[in-house]
Amino acid sequence: MKKHNKKKEILIYCPVIETGGVATTLVKVSNYLCQYYDIKIFTNCINKYTKKSLKKKILIFDIRKKRLLKNRIYNSFFVYLLLKKNVTENSIIFSLIDHFTILILNKLILRKKIIIRTSGVVFNKNNREEANNYKYKNFKILVTYFYKLANVVITYSKENVKTLKSMGIKKVICIYNYFEKKEFYKIKKYEKFNIFFIGRLSEEKDPIFFLKNLINFENINLHFVANGKMKDQLVKIANNKKNVLFHGYVNNPFKKFKNKINLLCITSKYEGTPNVLGEAMAHKVPILAPKNIGLVNFFLKNGKYGYLYNQGNDVSFKKKVIHIMDNYDEALKKTIIGYKSLNRFSKERTLGAIKKILDKI
Repeated sequence: MKKHNKKKEILIYCPVIETGGVATTLVKVSNYLCQYYDIKIFTNCINKYTKKSLKKKILIFDIRKKRLLKNRIYNSFFVYLLLKKNVTENSIIFSLIDHFTILILNKLILRKKIIIRTSGVVFNKNNREEANNYKYKNFKILVTYFYKLANVVITYSKENVKTLKSMGIKKVICIYNYFEKKEFYKIKKYEKFNIFFIGRLSEEKDPIFFLKNLINFENINLHFVANGKMKDQLVKIANNKKNVLFHGYVNNPFKKFKNKINLLCITSKYEGTPNVLGEAMAHKVPILAPKNIGLVNFFLKNGKYGYLYNQGNDVSFKKKVIHIMDNYDEALKKTIIGYKSLNRFSKERTLGAIKKILDKI
């Protein structure tokens, strides 16, 4: 171990940083905590957008071995080895994703204080739809039992707290993500209604459901603001239709398309905290999302702040899109009260709550 330092240092373990919720959380948490602690991030192949968004005083340790990303267990192990070399007496480990490896190796070797934050779905009685859609459900449940090895588990819902405590995990705290209210930009009226999909083009986000259900609607443009493995498949389905636009990954998409987004559609099969939903609310963008998926019901207050449809149901989804287009003034009114509700996710209640845990641990 290295010599004792007076200032606590937080070793943020994030073996995979895909553009999306984990990257957003990493930036918000790291940039806030670096005001109080020395922050070091351990990862593999950090993308340039995330790296650029992090404050310069934050140290990034990157193994830069892209081939390892094909196997999450191997990848986690090699990122752990890099972290291990940089542990000091004042180190606290904060794991944001892929906790299994770091929890076990920390227990056996490092024996440092460790906090984990659940980023993905935690199965409970209220999310049966998500459980049915999750490919590796049994493995996920098994891994969850290893959360007992953490000193503190931070999760994103009170139902998750109950579930994890019922599994014998004692120190569990519900802390929501932070969403800062943004300046409101008036949405311009265009000849065509602009509907956006913002997020990874991956199976769990179900962009094919979005495209197939809306591609033949009249007087709309469909915008994909994302990259991912399914892009080629989506381009093939779009078949060069002029109303389907692929923008690729865009850093801060709500700012870039601030006057153009008439509607954001979320079509995920399962979710943790839907960061893109919170960002849309912060910009007063109308939202359509699947009910009973992640924290969607909680964010949108069961439809008071946006619109809900039955996940995977074509008819339910199309009906809601038509309703929103025909009643757009109603949709805009929902965004205003949703915007006001973001006080639930203030900096003090979210990032400040994480700091209090780190101060005490």
